[in-house]
Amino acid sequence: MDTSQLPGRGIKPLLSLRQHLRLSATIWLLVLLAGLPVAWIKGQSYYAAESVFQVAPNYMKTLSTDKEVEFQSNSQYREFVNHLSTTVRRYDVIQRALQKLREGGTEVQPKALSERKFIEQLQKLVAVRAVPDTYMVRIAMESPTPETLSDLVNAITQSFLETTKGEQIFGSVERLQMLEANAAKLREEITQLEAQRVHFSELLGLTTFGENTINPYDSTLAQAREKSTVAAIERAQTEATLQAFLTQRETPTSLGRSLMEMRLQDNGLQALRNEVVKRSEELRRSTAGLEEKHPAKKPALEEFEAINQRLKSSESDFEKAAYDNVKTRLTGSVQQSRQVQAQVQSRLEQLESQAASYARNFQQAMRITADIHKREQELKELRDRLNFLQNERGAMGFVRLVTPAMAAESPLGVGKTKMLLLVLVLACVLAVAAPVALDMLDRRIGTVNEAEKLMGIPAAGWQLQVADLPSRLYAREQTRRFASTLMRNQARSGKNVFSFSSVRTLGGGGTVVLDTAAVLQQLGWRVLVVDANSFAPSQAFSLLAPGLTDYLSGDAELDAIAQSLVHQEQTLSGVGFGSVQAFGIQRLDRLKQAVSNWSAAHDFVLIDLPPLLLSADAELLIDALGQVFLVLEAQAVSRGEVMRAKRLLEKLDPEAVGLFVNNIPLFDGGGYMKEVMVETLSGRKLSDFMSLSRLRLEIELLRAQWVQRRHRQ
Repeated sequence: MDTSQLPGRGIKPLLSLRQHLRLSATIWLLVLLAGLPVAWIKGQSYYAAESVFQVAPNYMKTLSTDKEVEFQSNSQYREFVNHLSTTVRRYDVIQRALQKLREGGTEVQPKALSERKFIEQLQKLVAVRAVPDTYMVRIAMESPTPETLSDLVNAITQSFLETTKGEQIFGSVERLQMLEANAAKLREEITQLEAQRVHFSELLGLTTFGENTINPYDSTLAQAREKSTVAAIERAQTEATLQAFLTQRETPTSLGRSLMEMRLQDNGLQALRNEVVKRSEELRRSTAGLEEKHPAKKPALEEFEAINQRLKSSESDFEKAAYDNVKTRLTGSVQQSRQVQAQVQSRLEQLESQAASYARNFQQAMRITADIHKREQELKELRDRLNFLQNERGAMGFVRLVTPAMAAESPLGVGKTKMLLLVLVLACVLAVAAPVALDMLDRRIGTVNEAEKLMGIPAAGWQLQVADLPSRLYAREQTRRFASTLMRNQARSGKNVFSFSSVRTLGGGGTVVLDTAAVLQQLGWRVLVVDANSFAPSQAFSLLAPGLTDYLSGDAELDAIAQSLVHQEQTLSGVGFGSVQAFGIQRLDRLKQAVSNWSAAHDFVLIDLPPLLLSADAELLIDALGQVFLVLEAQAVSRGEVMRAKRLLEKLDPEAVGLFVNNIPLFDGGGYMKEVMVETLSGRKLSDFMSLSRLRLEIELLRAQWVQRRHRQ
């Protein structure tokens, strides 16, 4: 079936306005009532004057800068600008400005206000705003009269600049006095400490007490201890040498030659030894071969014994003399080492007794030197700070005047007339926008195209909402189109059983079944209407007569449940739901047998099913029948409900699924339905049929609806 006549709902302001006329009129009236006082107040003309000052991002110094008056980040600069903006409206700043104006002969304070109330009023009227993307700030005021307005703004600006310059280095005079007093105190302390250091210098014999200066007494004491240790070692060595000499009667190797070497190397003994050897050789030769009784042998032997004894006596005397000499030397060395050790130990004890006092004096002198350096550094910082305050407190600082306020000449403002027009325009715009927004937020299905897009299948048929005779006549045309669709499906598939199930209770599935059956019967087909809606049985059938449930429960035969009903002045054959309504649909095997018999006896069997989302019987019947038409009622079913119905059908997976959109409002359908309906019913072109323009027709329709609503009320 062709659905191109419904290209989409779209949002049409005029249609939305017609549907929600009361809401639109209420919004228009409320906006108008709320806007009239605003237009009356804000529409008044006024005069304005403003001055501009600049806040430099860096301190505009004279000689040097200081961390105290430097901004470390952009956020600090913005906070400083906010601080200055608040300073402009300070009570004392405005009070000084008024005082200067009085001194200059200008009186701006009304007689009816006290000074305090007038200043508090000015604090609210003075506007301070930063100029975007610049370093400038505006000071502005508005007044109904231009007199003295610029003078007041300039006076406040000048008072603000003087206050800011005096406070940019807070308390500079008091800080100078305090810094000078601290500097004098430091100089006095440095003089006292230097006198104490001179005293310690005389005691210690030092003239320098720097950071790297080492206590000289420490090195002297270390040397004395080293010498004492060396002396003790030397004494022990000499005593050990003497003891070894006395024990072994020989000199140690550390003393050089031994006593034997001295004896052997002595020249006199060596000469005597040579003579004795020589004479001994002569005596041996002369006595060689002589008998013991020979008179010459005995004197020779006596001489030999005498010269050897003389040699031994000389060597013994030499050894004794050498021994005594070495002993005397070693004894002298021991006495010398002992005396040296005693003197070194005495000096060490003397130095150790003086070490504590010397160390205390030296450490005290070093602390005094450190205190002097610390106070000299503090004095230097104080001098630098004094120089800064003396030089920089008169600098330009951060703030300077850019443009003074000029006298106000022309009034400003939108004006009451323009404001009233703006209020009217705003009321009209909101009155039209609210219904449009309401329609845009509506999640209900309104057109065939929306239903087709959500279901993913083309619609087999659709029907307008019947409200008057033209729509009723056109509805018959649409029913005939749908009957034609069923006839084509029956011819192609050979199946003549069609079931209809709405999404919810609102859907009009029963009406669609009866209307379609009446048209098919007019076309000469044998049609049977079956009411299987267990959720809400049709009132068109007699509830007392046996019906489908009686047959399924076995209480009636198939021939006994047929009955007739009148619809659109036609008598239709049908089967009601029956009297057994408590248990719903039963015995699906008997239902299939009944459907088979009905299909053989009739050309079309149209079955009305329960709502798909509300009744389990709908799922059972769809699964048993194998095909279904889903009936969606426009402006009653939401998109979410359609998607749930689609997922449920996909799960059931019937042989065929059709789509029928019912009760589409004429003016919400969009597209060109109205023109098509007029041409269909009149048989003429719309341009020939319409005697009024579209705008005139819409106005007449609105007026007719308003009269009709008033008549109903």
